[in-house]
Amino acid sequence: MVLKNVLLIVKDIERSRRFYQEVLGLMVTADLGRKVLFAGGIVLEESPPWEDSLEISAVYGGNDMELYFETLDVEAFRERLVASDFHMEFLGGWDEDENEVIRFYDPDRHVIEVKRAFC
Repeated sequence: MVLKNVLLIVKDIERSRRFYQEVLGLMVTADLGRKVLFAGGIVLEESPPWEDSLEISAVYGGNDMELYFETLDVEAFRERLVASDFHMEFLGGWDEDENEVIRFYDPDRHVIEVKRAFC
């Protein structure tokens, strides 16, 4: 068995696509309308088709998983976050003792962690 993608359910596909492209810098590999695939294996799907197919409601902000990224310049990334037109909700403080780690919510309250890369 091979893991192919991680699917995140979102309320507004255009808002979430813009966030993942503009703020996180991910490249779109396929745009299927209500589903967008990014290089690296992240897939966003707007909630109605997913909820309809499973006959359940999406729950946002479960705080039970996170997407983990690394960057060479965490401070520059943090400045880009703050300067974006997205309201950023940070989790915990700016922790230089933890090798410059930032944790925050994406627009649908999925937890994102960005840490300084060492290579």
